[in-house]
Amino acid sequence: MLNSMKRLAAGSLLLLGATALALPAMTEELSLRMSSPSPATTMDTLLMQTMADKLKDKLGDDFKSDFHHSAALGDENVHMQQIRTGQIDITPLGSDAVQLNPAWAVFELPFLFGDRADVARLLDGEIGEKLRQSMREKAGLEVLAFGEIGFRQITNNVRPISKPQDLSGVKIRVPGSQARMLTFKTFGANPVTLNYGEIYLALQSGTIDGQENPLNDIVSNSMHEVQSYLSLSNHVYTPVTLVMNGARFDGLSDDQKAVVKEAAQAAAADMRKLGEQKDQELLDKLKAEGKIAINEIDRAAFQAESATIYASVEEIAGADLTKAVLEAAAAD
Repeated sequence: MLNSMKRLAAGSLLLLGATALALPAMTEELSLRMSSPSPATTMDTLLMQTMADKLKDKLGDDFKSDFHHSAALGDENVHMQQIRTGQIDITPLGSDAVQLNPAWAVFELPFLFGDRADVARLLDGEIGEKLRQSMREKAGLEVLAFGEIGFRQITNNVRPISKPQDLSGVKIRVPGSQARMLTFKTFGANPVTLNYGEIYLALQSGTIDGQENPLNDIVSNSMHEVQSYLSLSNHVYTPVTLVMNGARFDGLSDDQKAVVKEAAQAAAADMRKLGEQKDQELLDKLKAEGKIAINEIDRAAFQAESATIYASVEEIAGADLTKAVLEAAAAD
């Protein structure tokens, strides 16, 4: 009797062991601290939020996010420090990415991208991979995806801008980028730097003649209401570089790495579609209002005048990368 009970107990243990082995392994929980210095409605924060939403849809309760925006954890400089030290896991970088890696100066090359198809071809391909490797080496950050801030357009109160000579003598506000200043000087303009929040009043008072920004910024800040001409130049495309602390990324399982990159890249594709949609809606709105004259530019004429600008950017971003970017942009 005792031996029978022992045999029964042993059999039960074996059965339990087999059952336990047959059960699927518990899914690892993914918890990420994500933060943006920008407001919730901006394209960079929306990119990060869309990524978080996609991770939640994919992983359900196995994904947790500690999500911040609107400079709750500090400004752009604080975020660049915290992403490198691991105090935050993921953040979007705009033009300030060049402070972490001079290779990002290639995005100052004027007329590099003709449209968003060019953006996808370069940034989702070999050039994007070169940039990813460079950011890992220079700053220890993993580039998850390239979203967008958008294409920049020119407005002014002097004349329509269709060829480089039309910019002659136009006093135009630009960001404090050395390459951007050089670009407009090369085209004959008089570029000046000015805080972003002061642009509208400076245009209204005539302190400056014009400015250059994406359509969303132009309309949301009512700049078009104090400008006579809008020239659709697409002269610079600024991406949002969504980055993750390299050590934190390396600590993820292979499955987690795959799902994080998949969510980030899908979110970036969504943001490009949104950017294109918003541009068209805003352009239709401006045309319907008829308060500002809208024209296309002679892109080839501007490109022909850009050789000295390309040489200057090459000194910052590096000759090999700049050459590779220009060759890839020129290829069909």
